[in-house]
Amino acid sequence: MPKRRINFINGEYYHVFNKTIESKQIFTNNHLPSTFLEISRYYRSLKARLRFSDYKRLIDINKNLILKEILISAYFKVEILSYCLMQTHFHFLLKQLSENGISKFIGDTLNSFTRYFNIKFERKGPIFLPRFKAVLIKSEEQLKHVSRYIHLNPYSDGLIKSIDKLENYPWSSFKEYFPNSSQKLSNPDFILGLFNNDKLRYKKFVFDNADYQKSLEHIKHIDRW
Repeated sequence: MPKRRINFINGEYYHVFNKTIESKQIFTNNHLPSTFLEISRYYRSLKARLRFSDYKRLIDINKNLILKEILISAYFKVEILSYCLMQTHFHFLLKQLSENGISKFIGDTLNSFTRYFNIKFERKGPIFLPRFKAVLIKSEEQLKHVSRYIHLNPYSDGLIKSIDKLENYPWSSFKEYFPNSSQKLSNPDFILGLFNNDKLRYKKFVFDNADYQKSLEHIKHIDRW
């Protein structure tokens, strides 16, 4: 396998994405994307020492002890700033926090989800392309625009017909940027800080570019997979 062209550096931000082989639609019901995000939450932590499948088989008291530990941010391999699951692909905006953190996080998440998917549907083999894509974020301006691009995906691809419904899309961090959100996988603080912590200003920033983004046939740096 050829060497990855990008080196992941602690403290740097990256747009990370991948899609399914032959564009197979897998995130088409509530259960599968929910499981993928639960696995992502688990493997974000350096304390995820058990396989996710073994963790799920624990009795509740032991499971809750592990869950309490893996939710401590000091143990995170990566910080998730934004994410979105689509029917055939996913996007993460990540900050690497520990050595090899992004590669481990994505590798463990995809391997675990693939095992789960294959057992559930009695199949074998990979689901996603063998090498995920990653783009280094070089400026705060780029960081803002990538976050917006990720959050607009459901509207750009037509899963959401009205931009006003974007906040209701369940498999994106966009809803986590606003006060009515409860459990959060993402940490929106840094992105919102670029908008003086004005959530409505960030929302306007996203919405103002919605129709333009939807009209594009190709998006820079992800138009070739």
